[in-house]
Amino acid sequence: MKMNLSEIIKLNSLIKTIIDNTDLKIDSLLKFKLLGIMKILEIPVGNFEKIRNEKIYEYGNTNENGNVEISKDDTEAMDKFMSDINKLLSTDIEVNLPKLKTTDVFDKCLPADYLVGLYSIIEE
Repeated sequence: MKMNLSEIIKLNSLIKTIIDNTDLKIDSLLKFKLLGIMKILEIPVGNFEKIRNEKIYEYGNTNENGNVEISKDDTEAMDKFMSDINKLLSTDIEVNLPKLKTTDVFDKCLPADYLVGLYSIIEE
């Protein structure tokens, strides 16, 4: 399955939210499947974080606390950073994700907006 990096990051974030939400009473099998999908997404998400941090160091400066950041006042650096990141986020990546069956996710106490977010990995 081909997804752009932005979609991968959103999907990973949604799955993490579902897994970490203690108010949701999802069954163990669904949680297990979602953890497996997160494991697959870990590589492209980790690579993105690494490159994003490198770009912050490339375009940023050290602040008074010793942290590197890009000043919002430095519009040239911010524009370059955002341009690089947006190119990266629009990159298509082939990921071999297992599909969730409708029986895996429906009637499992998942709110509708979570189901919509998982739509790309749900099959009948």
